[in-house]
Amino acid sequence: EAFPFHVGTTAALTSWLTGIGAVILTTGTVVFWWGMATFARAQTGIMLQSPASQLVIMGPYRWSRNPMYVGFVAMYLGFALLMNSVWPLLLLPGVIIALEILVITREERYLRAIFGPEYEEYCRQVGRWL
Repeated sequence: EAFPFHVGTTAALTSWLTGIGAVILTTGTVVFWWGMATFARAQTGIMLQSPASQLVIMGPYRWSRNPMYVGFVAMYLGFALLMNSVWPLLLLPGVIIALEILVITREERYLRAIFGPEYEEYCRQVGRWL
């Protein structure tokens, strides 16, 4: 088997998990690409290698400072449910912690340095994840 560590489930529960996983995976994919498209429309740097020319606070950035990461985590969760595999679910907290420490805190430090009080106000109004 490709995924030897499956959650022991009945056929009905497996069907439900597959359906829920598909919805979560699809929703995460839409949110991720909506965030990417919003950055592209704003014509600002998406990656830290490109300088940010403006603070993006429209589209999905009205309700999350990190909708691309929200989308990524949802895709990860949805895929784990589709595969009926417990290991990705057990590793998910570590994935989230790694995103926080290795990526998000660096990006926030950069945005604070570039946009100062404007970014601080945005942080007070919009949550990091949701």
